[in-house]
Amino acid sequence: MKKLHIILLISFILYGLAGCEKATIVDQATADAFIQSIKNPKDTAQVVFAVVHSVFSYNRMTSVTVIAPITAASPDSITTNLINYANMGNSFYNNPVYSASLPTPGSYTYDVTFKDGQAISFNNTLTYNILIPPNITFLAKNATPDSIDISWNAVTNAQAYQVKVTKGTLTGPSATLVFYEAPFIDSSSPLRTNLTIGVPLSTVLSYGTGTYTFEVDALLYESTVGGSLQAIGTSTQAITL
Repeated sequence: MKKLHIILLISFILYGLAGCEKATIVDQATADAFIQSIKNPKDTAQVVFAVVHSVFSYNRMTSVTVIAPITAASPDSITTNLINYANMGNSFYNNPVYSASLPTPGSYTYDVTFKDGQAISFNNTLTYNILIPPNITFLAKNATPDSIDISWNAVTNAQAYQVKVTKGTLTGPSATLVFYEAPFIDSSSPLRTNLTIGVPLSTVLSYGTGTYTFEVDALLYESTVGGSLQAIGTSTQAITL
């Protein structure tokens, strides 16, 4: 399963592909399912969970549906139509539905229809691996250097972290991305119990004054760091500049 932040790179990928048409493009896609945990907006002491679906292909797709595994609790198959990111056809995703209960584990089937009309099914297995949302301990402007610093406590079992800044209070694919720190590993020895990232103030204020939302994601991969995800823990905090 590809990293959730792959959505943020799609525009750059498409820009590179636009100048090179291949005579033959293989209909192949990568399908992912992983568990995202966040703090309940109505009760921040409670953690809620959702399954996140992401399907990516260099070849354009016209539709993607995901079929949930059949269990004793859900004996009937549940099919969900995924959303075409920016109508580009290269990335499809779902709007996560959060609950205090963990999502149904098992093999999810992704039925993909490509632009050339070919339909292919892909599978990905969801396990019960979770990460708690990072606890943000500090978010404020720092005069030296001229930045906005965000700090958070290290998350048990997290292999990497990423930081996003969006304009306003929206998050997710529809939000205006202002800053993105790609997944990084804490390579200090011993590992730090609290981590800090400084975001250049000039980068943020180039989008004007107002409210900005800072998001910290703790990441757990399926195998190698930088590859497919098993779980992500997400926390957000807003600041007015």
